[in-house]
Amino acid sequence: MAKTKQEWLYQLRRCSSVNTLEKIIHKNRDSLSTSERESFNSAADHRLAELITGKLYDRYQKRYGNM
Repeated sequence: MAKTKQEWLYQLRRCSSVNTLEKIIHKNRDSLSTSERESFNSAADHRLAELITGKLYDRYQKRYGNM
């Protein structure tokens, strides 16, 4: 069963630096099925944005609402 974007995101949140995240991205690039790769890439992009900005976006929106 393929992981969802949210499941990948929770797993990728263990990465605390961009370098670590990039290593995981390169490791998983060729080993995932097409459908799972789409979910993984979406979660990886989301996590990269979180690392760059220093914010967890899903938690931020729940706390403060949609702005």
